[in-house]
Amino acid sequence: MKAIRYFAAFFAGLLLAACQQTPKEAAHQVNNYRFEGLTVADEADVLTNYAANTLLSIELSDVAVQDGFSEEVRALAATMAKDHRQLFGELEKLAANFNMALPAKLSEEQMEMVEMLKSKSGKALDETYVDMVISYHEAFSGKMEAIMKNTSYEGMLDFARLVDSHHYVHLNEAKKLKMSLDA
Repeated sequence: MKAIRYFAAFFAGLLLAACQQTPKEAAHQVNNYRFEGLTVADEADVLTNYAANTLLSIELSDVAVQDGFSEEVRALAATMAKDHRQLFGELEKLAANFNMALPAKLSEEQMEMVEMLKSKSGKALDETYVDMVISYHEAFSGKMEAIMKNTSYEGMLDFARLVDSHHYVHLNEAKKLKMSLDA
């Protein structure tokens, strides 16, 4: 009887912990279980993080397309939204091949970032959005290169190459735009 109570308490604790996980944490947990034998263990984590941040990038870009002050920022945001939707679609295909879980929605922290951007207007929105784009792309700098060097999976290699090429273009465009906004 005592063992049943302890088991019930343990199970209730697990349920409570699971309910408090962010979408990204839940995907990480599933992937850690499924991919214990990966040759490059970090691949699933990098892709899960990339998926979560791609969802955020799409949402932020949609805000900037709709509310951006300058035509240049709206154009960058439209390109980013289109490219990141395409990349997320490719990632979903790759994830399906590896039975990998991806986050399906934004975390609370990411939603707060979207709301913060929505609270801005005019040049402040443009500057904040461009800073977020630069920060997002710098955070992933080198991650896909590491996968390209270390992966033994052709699909993973193709995806990393695709992401890396978009990454380079987006980061450079955002940095050029930041210089013009600062001038």
